Amino acid sequence: MDRDEPEKNPGEDEQRDGPLGLLGGTTSCLVGILLGLGGVVLALLGGSPNISAGAVGAGLGVLGHLLGARWLAVVTVVLCVAALFFGLTASQGLIAGLGPFDHRYPTAR
Repeated sequence: MDRDEPEKNPGEDEQRDGPLGLLGGTTSCLVGILLGLGGVVLALLGGSPNISAGAVGAGLGVLGHLLGARWLAVVTVVLCVAALFFGLTASQGLIAGLGPFDHRYPTAR
C-alpha cells in the first residue's frame, strides 16, 4: 500500500458517464421540465390540475441525474416539486382566480 497517494472515495472522480448517457440524461431532464411546466399551465388555463405530471417529471429528473446531467437534473427536480405544490394548491382553491377542482358535489334533483 502506497502512503504517498491520497485516498480516493469509491465513485468519486470516475468517468463513467459516456456521451450517450449524458444525452439520455439531458433528454430525460428536458421532458421532465416540460411535464412540470405543462402541469402548471394546465392548472392556470382552467383544466384540472394534474399532479402526476409533476411526479413523473421529478422521477425523470432523478433518472437524468443518474445518467450524468447533474445540474439540469437538480433544476428539473426543483421545478417539478414546485409544480406539484402549485397543482395541489390550485386543486384546493388556494390560488386566486382558480376554483377548487376536487370539491365537486353531486347536483340535487
